[in-house]
Amino acid sequence: MVNGINLEGLKAYTELIAEEADQAISQYSITAQWLGGVKSRIQTNNQTLGSTTIVKNFSFGIDEPVELLGDNENPTPQDYLFAGLAGCMMVGFVVGASKKGLKLESVELHIEGDLNLRGFLNIDPMAAVGFEEINFNYDVKGEGTQADYDEIIQHVQQFSPNYRTIADRVTLKAKKIIDKSNEN
Repeated sequence: MVNGINLEGLKAYTELIAEEADQAISQYSITAQWLGGVKSRIQTNNQTLGSTTIVKNFSFGIDEPVELLGDNENPTPQDYLFAGLAGCMMVGFVVGASKKGLKLESVELHIEGDLNLRGFLNIDPMAAVGFEEINFNYDVKGEGTQADYDEIIQHVQQFSPNYRTIADRVTLKAKKIIDKSNEN
């Protein structure tokens, strides 16, 4: 174990999916329930990892600040977007350092971006609807050199699933829309 990472377990799983590609597919899903106004409750659904079902039962809220019609009781969707990105990038960084045998004392990842609400509110057709740029930096205390950390960050940028999903074009599809208003 280096930095709490089970390198033997990682090696065993890597060998398994190198031999059995279907065991490498990890399927995630959530269900969002509208609670009125701009509030939602998110429920995680079970995850499938290869032929294994992983039971998940996590629930959390989403809200907006008062200025954006909410009550500021929960993080915003953008907070969760950044948190998901940070969580994935942090895993990649710590695993990368651990694989190099670099002991870490502390790691902080700061992510920020500006969202122009004139785009979202359809006030300015020239304003972007989403983030045009997201910036991040790591503050690291550990055994590595700047060159070590730069190499690890390059690897994170290349192989972090959430980083790649945001950095690359991804296809979003509405699979089905069901009107339940006539159900009893």
